[in-house]
Amino acid sequence: TMSFLRSFIMSTKRTTIGVLALSTISLAGIFITPIIGLVAQAFPDASLSIIQMIVSVSTLTALVGAWGTGKLVQLLSRKTVAMIGAAGILIFGLLPLIAHTNLTIVIALSSLMGICLGFINNTLPAFISDHYDMEARQSMMGRQVAFASIGAMVFIYAAGMLGKISWYHAYLVYAFAAVILLIICFTLPRDKVSDAKGISSKFSLAEAMTPKIWMLVIVGFFFLIANNAYSNNLALLVEQNGLGDSGTTGLATTIGQLGGLIAGLLIGRLAKFAANHLMMIGFIIEGTALLIIGMATSLPELFIGCFLAGVGLSVYYAQAPFLVTILEKPYLIPLGIAAMTTANALGGFASPVLVNAINSLMGSTASGAMYIGAAMALIIAVILGVTNYQKHCLESISDHETQK
Repeated sequence: TMSFLRSFIMSTKRTTIGVLALSTISLAGIFITPIIGLVAQAFPDASLSIIQMIVSVSTLTALVGAWGTGKLVQLLSRKTVAMIGAAGILIFGLLPLIAHTNLTIVIALSSLMGICLGFINNTLPAFISDHYDMEARQSMMGRQVAFASIGAMVFIYAAGMLGKISWYHAYLVYAFAAVILLIICFTLPRDKVSDAKGISSKFSLAEAMTPKIWMLVIVGFFFLIANNAYSNNLALLVEQNGLGDSGTTGLATTIGQLGGLIAGLLIGRLAKFAANHLMMIGFIIEGTALLIIGMATSLPELFIGCFLAGVGLSVYYAQAPFLVTILEKPYLIPLGIAAMTTANALGGFASPVLVNAINSLMGSTASGAMYIGAAMALIIAVILGVTNYQKHCLESISDHETQK
């Protein structure tokens, strides 16, 4: 018995190491954001919107990977899919070191990396769902978000430093994916492919999209509209309110990431006190943060608002995948995550269009955009509270846990 327990504990530790290691490259698409200005200098004839596609295209192609994961896990183990994702980030991330004279090729490589990111971000929640019970799962979802933030902070900084040599040297940060590939090879457990094949005939989007999942999709759409109102207008607000320059915006953004990191590490503890309302709390925090930022007339106010915006974002990204894992049958989790990912991407894409359209009626100020995002977040928070959405989601957990 003691031998079995020791083996179980060690296995759980190995799985945790693998999941958290893989999480550090789950935001790989934004690692090279510091060099966008340098790329613009290297390709003076290209428009800024085309150059920005180096970062934005991976968000769109990640949807291809997200939906493709559902089919791949019927043919390959989740571990194999995750390893393909990490290997793809390594290969497509490093290739611009060689193929950097043609901007179209660089963008194409970013799009291929996005597909690999879709593989990673869809298998991570499935691993956590399979190997952690509900209480531990809450904590792991938070830690996964925290380690994603850590990875983003470290590699974005490293890319900025490497970019000082030449813009394409920033892509050296993706060499770290080789280390991640090695770690997950020895730590992530290999699930049985036959389990997925046995239920392939039932693998349908119609079955995955239950009313509760549809609610989560709609909620996620509006959360990303609100959050992107913050990220798209922060630099403009700093300028319009006379709070500083681009350096101030960079510091405020870093403080926001710090807030997300701390919140991610504390999600497990927060769940013990507010398990039925964490999603609602995330929206309240986000809405409050945007109100504070919109009204900020001093740097302390701005930094507090940005810190809370990071907290709200972290709570959402820890809770949304968690709810998918308890609402979906195990073999439908990839489809549920793909639906959630699609809603997030569409919300982020629609945010500037919708927010700017409403804001044009109010003077088109950066503060106005923050207030619009805050209103959306707080309205959704009220809906979540009135409907007791998360409590009803948690009540369905026993049905799906017994199917694992």
